[in-house]
Amino acid sequence: MDRIYHPIVESPHLYDIDFFSYKFVEEDNLSSYIDMHLKKDNEIIKLRFWGPQDLEIEKGFPWATGGMFIEDIKSHGLESLGIYVGDFEASNGSITFWAKSVERLN
Repeated sequence: MDRIYHPIVESPHLYDIDFFSYKFVEEDNLSSYIDMHLKKDNEIIKLRFWGPQDLEIEKGFPWATGGMFIEDIKSHGLESLGIYVGDFEASNGSITFWAKSVERLN
């Protein structure tokens, strides 16, 4: 199955992670979120990922995130999952997780 990249950020692998936070809501994970700000030159894109699951951050984060992609997986039919953040380089420092949805905050 081919990847369908989410259009929220064109080429996220060209950005550095400027800010990262995880708000966990124990009573309702779909209300939990990850805020991630991506920076390239003077541009900052602020993203919020709702309902994150299975977050993995490898040693080296955030410096080696040059293979980051944001995939739209809604067509896979997975309950409560519509986004996958992965790393196509599988380099040290990658960040990966699943989420219900993503929105741009700016």
